[in-house]
Amino acid sequence: MKRLGRVGLVLGVLTLTGTLGCEGKADPAKEARAKATNHLNKKEFKLAIEQYELAIQADPNQEKTWKEKAFAHQQIGEHDKAAVALLKYVEVTKDPAVKRDELYRVVADEFRQAGQPEEAEKALLKVMETKNTPEEKAELYRVIADTYLKAGNLDAAEVKFNEALKLNAKDEASLGWLAAIYSKRGGTENKDAVAVPEHLDKALAYLDQVIALNPEYPFTYINKRIVMAKYVMHEQKMMQIAQLEAKETKKKAKVDEALARAAEHQKRAEDFSKQYEELTQKFSEAQKKFKEKQAAQQAAAAAAEQAAPAK
Repeated sequence: MKRLGRVGLVLGVLTLTGTLGCEGKADPAKEARAKATNHLNKKEFKLAIEQYELAIQADPNQEKTWKEKAFAHQQIGEHDKAAVALLKYVEVTKDPAVKRDELYRVVADEFRQAGQPEEAEKALLKVMETKNTPEEKAELYRVIADTYLKAGNLDAAEVKFNEALKLNAKDEASLGWLAAIYSKRGGTENKDAVAVPEHLDKALAYLDQVIALNPEYPFTYINKRIVMAKYVMHEQKMMQIAQLEAKETKKKAKVDEALARAAEHQKRAEDFSKQYEELTQKFSEAQKKFKEKQAAQQAAAAAAEQAAPAK
């Protein structure tokens, strides 16, 4: 996401002149903005904001006032107010050169930093209106999903990643993030967390799709190995519980049933352990090829740069 300063909101020393109206009367909007500019140049952002608000009361359609007010809010961490001011700027500006797509992305980032993912989504949907290809729209849904992820809302993030997949079923990034969501739900982030097999299964299914699309990317194997490790621990724990049940019961039928479950969990733990080792090997092989490919690309880029004619 781009910051305000990267889309034309970095302000240099501003000089405002002509604060009189067309009939020689003082123009309160221009006077207030001139005072705001002086405060802004001194980095007195709160005082600048006060004057910008007075300028807006006098004339709410001053384009630069809204833009500069947004910048001042950003400098003191008032990201929600920066976003609102920038939205107003987009609304009132008549400048055909203004890149609204970029500004809406900045607005979204400000709302994200303010902890308002729903408002960030609204801004990004404005950008969506200008996109035509499924790939471009899928990319924006990923950005929206990421905003919800950063806010800790896994459910909303999952919905948006699935929207991306509706547009592009081979969207590797969305599949990978869905795998991460279900891996987290499955308990992989904490060794003491209770494993949730149905979530781990979904994580594995998504990871397998990613591997099918890009078998050369090494780190997918690491992510899958993490899920496998959690499954090994889960099956070992379930085996121990079943063995304990067998020891504590006196009825032969229940002893046999508990031992059968223990044997089944032991077999599953061994199978997952075997897959874990296989993934370790696949990761090593993929990582070696990945590094070799990177080195070749860097060498080619360096050779191309060296061969390019001097400017």
